Amino acid sequence: MNPPPIVIFASRSRTSYALIHALADQFSVAAVVFEHGQGRKLLRYRLKTLGWLRVLGQLAFLAYDRLIIRPRSEGKINALLADYNDAPPDNRLRCMDVDSINGEAVQALLQEIQPACVVVSGTGIIRKKILALSDTFINIHTGITPRYRGVHGAFWAVYEGRPELAGVTIHLIDAGIDTGGILAQASITVDPAQDTYRTLPVKQYLVGLPLMVEQVAQALAGELAPYQRSDLESQQWYSPNLTEYIRFVIKLTEKAP
Repeated sequence: MNPPPIVIFASRSRTSYALIHALADQFSVAAVVFEHGQGRKLLRYRLKTLGWLRVLGQLAFLAYDRLIIRPRSEGKINALLADYNDAPPDNRLRCMDVDSINGEAVQALLQEIQPACVVVSGTGIIRKKILALSDTFINIHTGITPRYRGVHGAFWAVYEGRPELAGVTIHLIDAGIDTGGILAQASITVDPAQDTYRTLPVKQYLVGLPLMVEQVAQALAGELAPYQRSDLESQQWYSPNLTEYIRFVIKLTEKAP
């Protein structure tokens, strides 16, 4: 009997590649769908949700990140990923690149494969018409939900002075934003001497890899046990601006011995 197939939705990144290889080593991956072209759509969403002033601050920080933080973090990220296969998947896996995870090509793919489980890593919001095509969508989220929904969960945990809540959540996907049932969570240790805005999500992601493998196995066995947490307030977070980044650095420094 052939093993039940899974499909992976992902953005093209080194951490997503590490997840793809970890899953392909354990399960029958029928296809990988890489989503591109979310920049304009994300900008429109932010403008509508947050307003021009807030978005301009985010864009200023994005420029600082690209010029300063990313180059300074590269060596540390390489060290974190040294023991993982973070190369793009080769032609042994069926791969598809799309502009939107909600497009007709993805819909046709899921109807063809009828996957037992869809694993999600770093795509845009998945619409209900796509969610209806598989019983189980599982997301790897770099934040402890429900407190840190949205993006950059560890950054905001440090920003709030709650580094013990820097971590990762494996959860089911529903119609909300990171509101689905929690399947597993794990924390990371924040290192003031080594960690940056860029290294934190990599650490979160890597600690989540074995959790995702475990939960996919549970899904295929029909043994998922989702739950929710009532001990944490729920909040959705967005990308920071420069002022918030300065507060993050101060909080990170305060944690140093």
